[in-house]
Amino acid sequence: MVRAAVQTYGSYLVASAGGLANVVLTARMLGATGRGEVAFLTSVSGLVAFLATLSAYEAMINISGARPVERPALAGAGVVLAGVLGALGAAAAWVVLWIVPTPGIQFAHTDVLIAISAIPISILQTNFLNLARASYDLAMASLGWISAPLTTLILNVGFAAADGLTIRVAVMNWVLGLAVSAGLVVVQVGRSSGFAVPSAPLLRQILGFGLRSHVGGVMLTGAYRLDTWILGAYGGARELGTYSVAVAWFDAIVHLSRAVSVTFRPDLLRASAEDAGRQSARIFRVCVVLVLVLVGGTVLAAPFLCVTIFGPEFSDSVLDLRILAFGAFGLMALNIFGTALVAQQKPVLESIAHGVGFAVAIALYLVMIPPFGATGAAFASAMSYLICGFVALVLVHRTLGLQYRSLLPRLSDTSQVTRLLPRWKG
Repeated sequence: MVRAAVQTYGSYLVASAGGLANVVLTARMLGATGRGEVAFLTSVSGLVAFLATLSAYEAMINISGARPVERPALAGAGVVLAGVLGALGAAAAWVVLWIVPTPGIQFAHTDVLIAISAIPISILQTNFLNLARASYDLAMASLGWISAPLTTLILNVGFAAADGLTIRVAVMNWVLGLAVSAGLVVVQVGRSSGFAVPSAPLLRQILGFGLRSHVGGVMLTGAYRLDTWILGAYGGARELGTYSVAVAWFDAIVHLSRAVSVTFRPDLLRASAEDAGRQSARIFRVCVVLVLVLVGGTVLAAPFLCVTIFGPEFSDSVLDLRILAFGAFGLMALNIFGTALVAQQKPVLESIAHGVGFAVAIALYLVMIPPFGATGAAFASAMSYLICGFVALVLVHRTLGLQYRSLLPRLSDTSQVTRLLPRWKG
């Protein structure tokens, strides 16, 4: 599991570096306002894409781990659901973007069409990345994950060198990056397991479990993305552009717990409730030490990360990044303990944690964004993440028998982190 976590975390770091490079390039070439428009269109498209997944991939992971013989049919279901749900999601996004007022930001019809074309592609990528991870094909999953931002970066650099990088081109390059990533993982899963026509009972099982988990995922993703939508709509493209820089750096912090939760989930599928509680506590202890280092370094280096790298126009993002950074502890707890709940067939409990955080986020967004703009969005987001993580911890304590004292860092955890560092450097 440690090797898998290191490999997955490495892919997250490379993808994060590619994503950050894209943010730097578009921010430098298009300015804060242009960067804000790109961030708005890609964030809204990504949010709608997740909503349209119905979290079917959650069921695919569990079924693939428990019944490997079903993998060809699961691959077929991944294609079918991406096509159907993606088309519905794209149509819904088109309607919403023209019904919901966005006085603070303007965009052209063509830009919207390009952005929403990514929705079925994103669903396809999500389904097959998780199918690859469920069968421990982590090398190809890692390659698929990093190929999206790196392809986008190569395209953006080429257009920038030709003095042709515009808002529309940047969004188009983002869509093409997703397409390359989806193509890679679809081909690999097809080669390893093949494709079969999914039966109606299998599709019902996938959607049934996915919908039970989806409520929580919608709330988490809403809390994670609605700040961008609300800030862009009422704060304007420039303020959203500076805030997106802080969010980009924040994403780099939370990749550690995301990678760990992805890799230890197959083990939790086969563990007893008591063992799952113990494993999640051990993972939490190790991660909290690493996240503490990452958060502390981010807070200290915020002026360099935001102003030196992106330029003086983004100086307002320094405070936003420092506030957001503390929310990483909440997302770490949510990623680890939420994964334990889902793996133990308790997706509704994970949804409860997400629901509490979502309610807090919406209330704080409405109260904090109008008077404080991006700084208010950062505070609201950080508070909602911390509350989500705390609720997930309490639920694991009550259902899986996790003892609170088992979360206290131990000397052995520090030595384990020290042993892992040389592997990450390599």
